[in-house]
Amino acid sequence: MSEELDQIEEARRVTRVSSKGEKTRRLKCRSGFKREGDRCVPMSGSEKRTKTKALRKAVRTKRGNPAGQKRASRKRLKAMRKRKSYGL
Repeated sequence: MSEELDQIEEARRVTRVSSKGEKTRRLKCRSGFKREGDRCVPMSGSEKRTKTKALRKAVRTKRGNPAGQKRASRKRLKAMRKRKSYGL
């Protein structure tokens, strides 16, 4: 029973909406965990290190492209409008 409670605390379902209005529901795991099917499992130390390095590189890449930032901003705002119309 306590294992089920841990599962509930560490994971939740989130609904994402794309700028095209497509809805997707997926599992959102807390920090240090990853999705494996329909549950969250702890990540190993090497996985965490690799992910951290990849995230840093992604931030640098996004920061260096103003056109990409503008496009992403437009798409994000459009997706937010769709979310609002869906009542999310």
